Amino acid sequence: MRIVLFTFHYPPDLSAGSFRAAALVEALAKKLGKTGEIIVITTHPNRYASYKIKTSDKLVDGNVKIYRKRISNHSGGMFSLALAFCCYMFYALKQSIKVKPNLLIGTTSRLMTGVLTMVSGFILRKRYYIDLRDIFSEGISDIFSKKNKLLGSLFKKVFSYLEIKVLSKAVGVNVVSSGFPAYYQEMGMDISNWSFFPNGVDQEFQNFKRSKSNQKQKEVTVLYAGNIGSGQGLENILPKLAKKVEGRFKFLLIGDGSTRHLLERQLRKENVQNVEILKPVSRTDLIMFYEKADLLFLHLNDIPAFKRVLPSKIFEYAALGKPIVAGLSGYPAKFLKEKVPHSFVFYPTDIEGCVECLTQSTECEVSIEAVRKFVSQYNRASIMDSMAAQLLVTASKG
Repeated sequence: MRIVLFTFHYPPDLSAGSFRAAALVEALAKKLGKTGEIIVITTHPNRYASYKIKTSDKLVDGNVKIYRKRISNHSGGMFSLALAFCCYMFYALKQSIKVKPNLLIGTTSRLMTGVLTMVSGFILRKRYYIDLRDIFSEGISDIFSKKNKLLGSLFKKVFSYLEIKVLSKAVGVNVVSSGFPAYYQEMGMDISNWSFFPNGVDQEFQNFKRSKSNQKQKEVTVLYAGNIGSGQGLENILPKLAKKVEGRFKFLLIGDGSTRHLLERQLRKENVQNVEILKPVSRTDLIMFYEKADLLFLHLNDIPAFKRVLPSKIFEYAALGKPIVAGLSGYPAKFLKEKVPHSFVFYPTDIEGCVECLTQSTECEVSIEAVRKFVSQYNRASIMDSMAAQLLVTASKG
């Protein structure tokens, strides 16, 4: 049996999709053993221009083959990313035709990897499976509607059409958030063959050494690690928030993204002195920063689409056993409140609500038993093992 996995990002690249894809490949490879092989068709690390690491064009590791396409530099913005993806898409189609797989899998957040998987399935006359990590049609529409309602409406129609095509023709669809299915049901889609295998806690964070809090020091260190883009909307809250709590809290951001320049501009405008932004680092280095932090910060922009998502960062943060202050609404807010007792949730962009959560979090006593329970329930390896088993059953039917 031969399975092709399309993923735009793959380790050592830094992204939620990258780590998820690697965990799925590992689970599939173990189950297949000598009876089959996994072909990963991806790119060289490109998520952040500020994080570069060398990789080979082809790597063989047991029953896993990894093919990488080198793409041009991009800013992370929609149009430069679209051009980079077109380059990857033609390469991926060519490679998939060469290897002649039994099943195609696409893990997708921006829909285009899903379109690639569907097109490849059509050309090869093979079945395909979609791992859906985001609702692109709603997200892109909500973001552009803030600037131009007509453009937002046009994008929603175009990408909704593509989404329905991709998902309805798939032999199976997995969603990473329980907030997704209702959206597609309202569009009249049959979701009876869909599954829910969420993100989870990776091994690196399961044995995290929880250091004693430094919250009695003059300033409490609040850490945010991840993408700095329109989805996070940090420029809409952090500058004024940091100014308001100056002398009590200091913020350390580790990451990069398409709106980092907007954030930096607002920080300068507000003359903020208690925010530091560092370039992305490897997970090994990131753990050292986690150990020194007192609080962990998370924020999603205030748009309807983000009321359905379940950020992978929640799982990583929750396993660290440190208080979490999160600007969320809808399903992710409900999930965090129910599953993570050491979390403090405020409505996105609500500065006063965030200040209150920051203050309350400094008095939080984290239950190690609650952390262990969460890690056990959302162990990434176990989740991917179940998903791999389902995928192999699907593959065997074709």
